[in-house]
Amino acid sequence: MALHCPAILLVAASPRDPKGADELVAALAGERVLAVVRAPTDDAGGRLAQTLDVPLEDEPGLAAPGPGRAVLGEIADLHRGETVLVLTCEGAGETPFARMELD
Repeated sequence: MALHCPAILLVAASPRDPKGADELVAALAGERVLAVVRAPTDDAGGRLAQTLDVPLEDEPGLAAPGPGRAVLGEIADLHRGETVLVLTCEGAGETPFARMELD
């Protein structure tokens, strides 16, 4: 039996303006984010990765609204034992981001 560390995905709407980006960065202050994953056309993701001083990754599956469990699972498979910020077209609801732990 193989043991796998879960990946923690912090799923958030991609900020539309600098104020939104600042608010998201402030909300992430207690998290140890190791990468930002975005849709290839999401310019805000690059700015966030630079602000957080972490690598930036493109995921074409995030370009569509409501990324499916398969897309999130693929991201989790690449980031076992890590916490990553996943930027989507849609928000996480009332909170700045939704925390998902995927095995």
